[in-house]
Amino acid sequence: MARITVRVSDLTGQEISDTDEAVRLVVEYHPDYEEPITLEARPDEIDIDTIAAKDFVVLSYYPPGQRDPQPLFVHLDDFNDLFSNEQLTPDEALQRAQQSQQEEERTRRRGTRKRGGSRQQESQTRRRERIDYSQPEYAGMPHRDTISDAEKEYVRNNLDEVNRRRREQGHDKLDPADPRTAARYGFPLTINSDTPERADQPIEEVEVIEERPPER
Repeated sequence: MARITVRVSDLTGQEISDTDEAVRLVVEYHPDYEEPITLEARPDEIDIDTIAAKDFVVLSYYPPGQRDPQPLFVHLDDFNDLFSNEQLTPDEALQRAQQSQQEEERTRRRGTRKRGGSRQQESQTRRRERIDYSQPEYAGMPHRDTISDAEKEYVRNNLDEVNRRRREQGHDKLDPADPRTAARYGFPLTINSDTPERADQPIEEVEVIEERPPER
């Protein structure tokens, strides 16, 4: 037994032949139904120019404290009746609100660009700031600046604390027996079999540009 499926219009109940291309109407919003409903019809059953409303406004209504809007389809005349400002027509009120909205958007964009520029300038300023290596939290850490007498004195008097911070930050400890370290921070120069410096050589004459590990 053969089975024949016949498509009919949801609007008129008339058959939709195979040669006809059915059109679809999706009911996106209906006051009595919570979800969209799809209708099929014959093309000649729908006159868009006749059924499409020309004078209506689509609104999104946000109740106080809620983020999800409620859609509203309002006739243009009913929408205009919402405005009771005697000094402004509905069109004037809409234009003023639109201008204010556009100005707020421009201000927001300028503020975003300005904050981005300020953060960049602040970062550059921080990079330009000189670190005071005579302070306890920085004294004895590797740097290319001239070592001040205050930093030298702090390192000599607090060598264990300085080495602890250096280890925490991944640096080798300072060895006062190393000629470079002795010259850099003013430790007494120790002479042993591994130290080629002469005992009568002043510490100040040992020039150290930057801290480097001893060459092997």
